[in-house]
Amino acid sequence: MAENVQNEQDPGANTQMFRAFVNEGQTEATAEPKLNGRVLAVVGAAVVLIAVIAAIAVF
Repeated sequence: MAENVQNEQDPGANTQMFRAFVNEGQTEATAEPKLNGRVLAVVGAAVVLIAVIAAIAVF
């Protein structure tokens, strides 16, 4: 007896399809913005500078 097979393709059966499947998952993961050390340092320096200016203005 032959079973009724649907047209679902297995990405593991074809190397090219598997690579496309893996690359698709990687592009979604890298889409998130990430804070690196340089951005955090600039933000921290700005906060310290504003605090110093506010302290000078108060006294």
